[in-house]
Amino acid sequence: MRVLRRGRLSMEVELGDTRVTVLSDGETAMPVSHLRGPDGAPLPDGDLAGADVVGGKLRLPVRCFLVRGRDGCLMIDTGAANAWHPVLGRLPEAMVEAGVGAREVTVVALTHTHVDHLSGLVGPEGAAFPDAERVLVATEELLAFRAEPRMLPVLPRLVPLEQGDGLIAGVTAINAPGHSPGHMAFLVEGRLLIWGDLVHHAAVQFARPEVTWAFDEDQDRARATRLRLMAQAERDGWLVAGAHLPDPGIGWIARAGTGYAFVPVGSGG
Repeated sequence: MRVLRRGRLSMEVELGDTRVTVLSDGETAMPVSHLRGPDGAPLPDGDLAGADVVGGKLRLPVRCFLVRGRDGCLMIDTGAANAWHPVLGRLPEAMVEAGVGAREVTVVALTHTHVDHLSGLVGPEGAAFPDAERVLVATEELLAFRAEPRMLPVLPRLVPLEQGDGLIAGVTAINAPGHSPGHMAFLVEGRLLIWGDLVHHAAVQFARPEVTWAFDEDQDRARATRLRLMAQAERDGWLVAGAHLPDPGIGWIARAGTGYAFVPVGSGG
C-alpha cells in the first residue's frame, strides 16, 4: 500500500493496480448515549473515559470511497447530501479536491440504505453520477431503497447485490449484517476491507468491540459481525476503512489487550 496524495477532504492510496480514494462528506456529532453496552443500555460515564468527545457529543465523520480498478470506477456510498445534518454533504467538494469527476463513476454500491450513505446518489439535477450504469444494493434492502422518494431518478439502474458478487475487478461483496438487514462490506484486492458502519466510534469500539450503536437494527447480530470481521482483518493483515473511522478513515487493526486498536495510515502502522 502506498499513499499517493492527501488533502483536507481526501486521501488516495495505491493497492497494486487499484487506487482507492477516501472522500470526506464532512463531520457531525452524536449523543454519547448512542453507545450501548451488551445489555442495550447507554454506556455509563465511567466507560466513556477514552471517547472522542467535542461539546459533549461523539465525533462522527462521514466518508465515501472511490475505487478505480482495471475495468471501472466504483463509488462506495454517497454521503448525506442535504438530507441530514447541514454540516455534511461535502462529497462533491472532496471529489473536486481529489480530481475526480462525477462522470468517471461507472458503478455505485451502497453498504446499506441509511440516509448518510444513499442521499448523495441524487443531486439537484437528478442522478449525481450520470454515467453510472449500475446502483448495487443488497437484496434485503431493495424495498427500503425503492421506498425513498429521492431515489426515483436512479431506480432504473438498481441491481440486487449478494454475498460474493464482484462489483468491478478486484472488489467483492461480503455480508456484514446487523447494523441493517443487508449491510455489506467490500474487500478490495484481498487486502482492504471497506466495512461501512461496522464501527461508529473507533475510540471506544475498537477497544471494546462488544459495544453497539443505538441505530444498529439488530444489536446482537451487529456485535457478532463486528467481532468476526475484526478478528479476520487482524489475522489476515487487511487494511480496514469505514464510513465513520477517524482521519484519514483507513488504517490497520491491531490487537490491544482484550480488544483492538486502530492504526491510521500515516501514523507509522
